[in-house]
Amino acid sequence: MSKQLQDNFEQYFQIDDINQVNLKEVSNEEVPKSVAELELKIPALFKLATEMKELDHSMLSPLRNMGDLASELASFLQAQSRKIDLMMSHILATEQPDEDNIFCDSYGGGGIRFSDNLVHPKGTAFRTKLFLRQEAAAIYCYSEVIDVKALSDEQFQHTLAFTKIREEDRELVVRASLHAQTRQLKKRQSEPDEEQNS
Repeated sequence: MSKQLQDNFEQYFQIDDINQVNLKEVSNEEVPKSVAELELKIPALFKLATEMKELDHSMLSPLRNMGDLASELASFLQAQSRKIDLMMSHILATEQPDEDNIFCDSYGGGGIRFSDNLVHPKGTAFRTKLFLRQEAAAIYCYSEVIDVKALSDEQFQHTLAFTKIREEDRELVVRASLHAQTRQLKKRQSEPDEEQNS
């Protein structure tokens, strides 16, 4: 299973980007055996947030192809939608404050990496809530530690592969990682321009 999880993790691009993650260690028996079982465990707010993101994505794309006026309308609607997304992501992020709030080092369609001063052994399963702040989105899934690497005597980086995640949520994570890469590239390109102007 570990080799399969490693292969699945490596299929997807990882982006170094910090986002909030809530992790709750669970036994292997608590991990859903199917996507249908996962669906039953996902809180209604997480389902609603994903559906809203999917609607935004599917409804705004056709408007952008209809010319300048439609493009302006699409921009206005996107701004309104962003306000709702931000409010929803705040509600989701504060939904269960008793869980371990950490920040991941990187994420991608295959899973996340995070650093901790505690070692979580390979095979440890987590109920995982990933909050993508730039996308104002939240993902509810399950993951497993597939690798632990010592960064120092007191810091260990853990690689967690998604073990149960809805396909639409994985697509959302992939899209978010590509958007983050675009933002980082634009930032790098603007830095030399700023240096030349100063």
